[in-house]
Amino acid sequence: MSSKSRKHFSAVIRLFKSEHSVDALRNTLAVILPIIYFFYLGWPTTAIGIGIGALMICMTDLPGNRSDKIRAAWITNLIFTFVATVTAWSATVPALMILTVVLITFMLTMLGIVGQRMNAIGLMGIILATFTIGLKPANPLLYGNYIFLGGLWYSLISLSQIWIFPYRSLRRAIKQTERDTASLLKLRAKGYDTEFSLSGFNQSNMRLHLKLANQHELIRQLLLSDERAMREVSAKGKFFLEKSTNLIDLYEQVSAVHYDYPYLRNQFVSTGVLPLIQHSIEVLAKLLTHPNSDALSNFESLRLQLRHKVEELDSEKASLLQQILTNIDEISTLITAIHQPNITTPSNEEEVRVRDFLTPAPIQVNAIKQHFSLQSPIFRFSLRLSALCLIALLLITWLSDEHYSYWLLLTMVIVSRPSYGQTMKRNAERFGGTVIGLSIGWLVINSVNTPWQLGISVIGLFVFFAFNRVAYSISVIGITLAVILCLNVYEGNLWQLVSDRALFTALGIGLCLAATFLFPIWNAPRLSVLLTEVLKANHLYLQSTLALKPNELTSIHQNRLARKLSHQRLSALSEAIKAAQKEPFHKKLNWPLINRLQLLNYQLNVLTATLASMQKRGTLLLNEIEIVSITSALEQALDNMETLDLHEQFKLPSWTNQPLNLMEVSAHLNKLIKA
Repeated sequence: MSSKSRKHFSAVIRLFKSEHSVDALRNTLAVILPIIYFFYLGWPTTAIGIGIGALMICMTDLPGNRSDKIRAAWITNLIFTFVATVTAWSATVPALMILTVVLITFMLTMLGIVGQRMNAIGLMGIILATFTIGLKPANPLLYGNYIFLGGLWYSLISLSQIWIFPYRSLRRAIKQTERDTASLLKLRAKGYDTEFSLSGFNQSNMRLHLKLANQHELIRQLLLSDERAMREVSAKGKFFLEKSTNLIDLYEQVSAVHYDYPYLRNQFVSTGVLPLIQHSIEVLAKLLTHPNSDALSNFESLRLQLRHKVEELDSEKASLLQQILTNIDEISTLITAIHQPNITTPSNEEEVRVRDFLTPAPIQVNAIKQHFSLQSPIFRFSLRLSALCLIALLLITWLSDEHYSYWLLLTMVIVSRPSYGQTMKRNAERFGGTVIGLSIGWLVINSVNTPWQLGISVIGLFVFFAFNRVAYSISVIGITLAVILCLNVYEGNLWQLVSDRALFTALGIGLCLAATFLFPIWNAPRLSVLLTEVLKANHLYLQSTLALKPNELTSIHQNRLARKLSHQRLSALSEAIKAAQKEPFHKKLNWPLINRLQLLNYQLNVLTATLASMQKRGTLLLNEIEIVSITSALEQALDNMETLDLHEQFKLPSWTNQPLNLMEVSAHLNKLIKA
């Protein structure tokens, strides 16, 4: 087995051992149990209605705290009941049905304004309307009640789980953040290995940093938006608050690990220092994820050897090594604090400060109004998806004799995404997964009897839930297999099932690709604005860092807020660059310039984190002249960013063999933008 195959196999094994598999099992049972029960009673219509209600709502059950899930459960059940009833009522008159579903599509897509959870509720509401068109229920009110009962059944299961385990989502987010931070430590450790190639190192470093920034945002939302956890002076709530704070502070310390690796390798060549630093950081990564391991004694031994090296080296090298050793010691202290947090009851002032880190949802009227404009990506996507639904519904009405024509609309709703790159990726995964799922379904139907087919369909449903958010193509295989097997048992006519699924999936994918040019959402024109915002955030972060004073809570709090903003801006820029690289006209942009600007801003952020770490200890790395020079360079760069043309092709200034510090990075950034 190749190393790549082993890696994928290990990832699958970890998935089935993780909480994803627990959630997938819960969702699978919540969907199939009412179906089995009501089919046993001889009520197939009830079984299908309640099963669909449970299926729809479980797809909206994103990670959240108790208050999030209670609020979402009521909102989802009410929206789904309304959508199911109104769509079923309008289905008897084609023109009314088309108007109703197009309006529902537009309104539910606009729910994305309020946040990710409401966006998921909106998407599943549109999919429910699609299922309703295919089912053609005879009694709209009865059908709406079935959907409500299915949603209520699942909500009771989900809310019971969150009531018993109120911090389950938060625990999972913290564990994932610990693993990702350990991965970042391991990557940074490799930089001290002289045999390790630094080619592509910065890209891997940025990916992990941005992933961690998103993880921290999730932790903040899960913890700080939980009014009960923040209101109660409970040991468990304060435990997670302290642990989360330490994890985010650890991220800053890991960022501050000196990573001018060519310079370090040159300084410490033949001294024996580099392997000791590398192994120390690797041991810290192990201690972060396995706190009870025997690695602590190894770390103390390595630390002692590094202390001896400080005494043996000349003053310049000893000073550099002492900085790295101090940073390593602080990382060790934070890892200990993460696993053994010092729980204290925060004052009212501290609680207010903590809540400053919560990113509020734009629920104010003025904020919502701003999105009803062609300048808003959500509004443009809502118009595009509504137009797609109109086309699909006209085709469905024309192809009324085709029993599974609603699969066309279903495919278009599922695979259509705001950006061109996301839509392309989703379409490829949908097409490949459908082909494989149909092939497996055909083989199973022609090989085993009905009880086995139903059992395998349940496995397919489980696979769908387990991989839906981590490997969409695999989840498509699972749901395609489940649908084909169940419909074959319930209705028969295998050839029509397979041919219609393949035909309407392919047609839906083609229409979605064409529709990306209708009300398009291109990321390339946004890059200049995003680069400016990143530079402004980094400049603010630097200013707040220079104002830091040891043990002064106000300056530390402001610095953390500035750090959060900088990470958010870097994350938004990274996502936009990734999307723009897949757009049709991406070759017109000066990508060497864009990538260099992204890297320099990232390095500026990391070097500022290093400075912040030293400032908190009262150690001054910069004198007044250097501070004025850095600040001036960044201000000039900001002034010139407005006139920078990212389409203009020119040779970039050389950036090799330069020491990695704030002076050099800010000066080169200014020079690059001026060029």
